[in-house]
Amino acid sequence: MGTDIFEQFPDRESFERYWKENYTPVTYEDIRDIYENYVNSAAGHIFLSDYEEGGCISKADFKDNLSQEAQFMFEDGLTEVFYDKNPALYEAAFALYEAAEMAGEGAQRAQIFHTVFKGLYETFLDRLFDELIAGRQI
Repeated sequence: MGTDIFEQFPDRESFERYWKENYTPVTYEDIRDIYENYVNSAAGHIFLSDYEEGGCISKADFKDNLSQEAQFMFEDGLTEVFYDKNPALYEAAFALYEAAEMAGEGAQRAQIFHTVFKGLYETFLDRLFDELIAGRQI
């Protein structure tokens, strides 16, 4: 981003237009192998120990009981795939976020990035649960 990021995206709407013109969707199929390989390599032990010991892994609360390592791996995997498919968009959102934080503005200009990323994360963990974790004996 050679020009000042605020000049390129003076407001939230300008970044959202850029997003809509440039976003390449990220699908569960894009991330499936990363997520499933991690769960399988951990032999399904991806939860906080007291939750796992209770033996009742439910879709309603499994995301709240993931270990820190599992959370990091799932978020990092999504970040990698998102970046691979949308490098310029990711870099613009990150630059905008950093500049806004330094200016004391918060993340409003790049809000669509955060909303989409969080939605993908939640949706993909739900799919992981449905396809791999549901019914798995820990």
